[in-house]
Amino acid sequence: MFFQFFHAGCTPIRRCFIGVICLALIFAGGCAAPDAATKLRERLQTLPEFPAVTTRSIPYPIILLHGLGQKADVWNESAVGYYKKELGLHFGGQLIAPNEKCSLKSSGDVMGDFFTVSFGNPADSVNGWVSQLERFIPIVLEKTKAKKVIIIGYSMGGLTARTYLTRHLQDHKTQRLITIGSPHQGSSFAKVWKWKTSVKSLIDGDANIITKTAVQPLLSIIEAAEQDVPFDSPAVRDLMRPQDGGKFIAALNYAEHPLDVEYISVVGAVDMLREVKSLNSSAAQELFRRLLSVIGLGPEALFEGGDGVVSASSQTINEIPWFKQNASRQRISRTVTLGSVHTEHLRNSNEIQRITLEDKPEFKGAEFYAGYKGRPVLMIEFTDYLPPELCEVSVLFREVSGNKRGITLPRGSARLIQKPDGSTTAAAFIEFPADLSFEQNITAEFTVKNSFGNIFASLKQWTWKQE
Repeated sequence: MFFQFFHAGCTPIRRCFIGVICLALIFAGGCAAPDAATKLRERLQTLPEFPAVTTRSIPYPIILLHGLGQKADVWNESAVGYYKKELGLHFGGQLIAPNEKCSLKSSGDVMGDFFTVSFGNPADSVNGWVSQLERFIPIVLEKTKAKKVIIIGYSMGGLTARTYLTRHLQDHKTQRLITIGSPHQGSSFAKVWKWKTSVKSLIDGDANIITKTAVQPLLSIIEAAEQDVPFDSPAVRDLMRPQDGGKFIAALNYAEHPLDVEYISVVGAVDMLREVKSLNSSAAQELFRRLLSVIGLGPEALFEGGDGVVSASSQTINEIPWFKQNASRQRISRTVTLGSVHTEHLRNSNEIQRITLEDKPEFKGAEFYAGYKGRPVLMIEFTDYLPPELCEVSVLFREVSGNKRGITLPRGSARLIQKPDGSTTAAAFIEFPADLSFEQNITAEFTVKNSFGNIFASLKQWTWKQE
């Protein structure tokens, strides 16, 4: 009808003029009302680009330091097995220092999530171990492309790591230090250094033959109790308590510590009297012979609170004089207690490794990104020390119209991402369900639960802006 009227009631000039106007109106109307697909494409163009995804399993690689007289294999039955089987982490190799030449004995092309250390001399001074640790950390950072590490030190290894931190207040590259049974204020048993050095000085010095003959059996008894660590080694000297004349720990414990490191003390505290009573009589006699006759410290050293080698207060970082000088410094450290003797700590593998890495995942933010399939993708960003692949992520999308849709991601969906500033966080990516309408506001409510069962919850709003 319109076209009949158009041709019947108008002159050719008028028909041409009106036709141009109609075409212009039709064209203008099409531009003013683009379809939903066009509007969605325009909206996606305003969203940020995806961050880079890393290939590591955890944000900070772990370096495991052994104790006095030990080697890297002390971790084999505990941490190495637990990390591999329970957390799915990749062993990056062993850091070694033959002839003071520090290098990585790699396990292949795997980037690596955790590494063990074998110090060159298992009875060297603390500073000797620190000098090697200073070279090991850059090797791990280069291998993993990470910005920081987590250090777990057993016994003297923990003391070494803390000493390293005091030497590198601004460039320590360390996120967290966990010490296990470490003698932060020395060990009463390190007093044997004085005993052996004194006896040896009598034998090697200007004493007469009668004196030398008299003390030679004492030296033989002391050396029989040494096992793998000479009592006059630099390590034992460094572990002496300040009240016993230990100069190294006396100076270290008043040194400034970096405040941007998380400190965790794993403390062994057992009833040593009960432990001794549980032994057979010959074993108890041998224990008393070593501690009382050879070491000569008195029974209070045997039965003081602790793990049988290091007192509980000595193992606790918060008890260190520098931390006690200011109450605010104690907030950066926490203490966990284990009911095991010193030599048994690492056999509580599951418990210790859980303690050293467990933490509540912390929500850092959520953002919408342009997906590869032309649909928005919600990224939930959080921090956690555990592998994000083991997290459970659930999202409930709610439309203002009342419709809702729940999604639970399968295990293995979350990944680590590298931020522009070089930091690493975890992220879960959820594509918007295809049956949701984006031309309205949508609320995404989500929860994230890590492999230890710790949870956080939050939400993110999608706002549809009509142009």
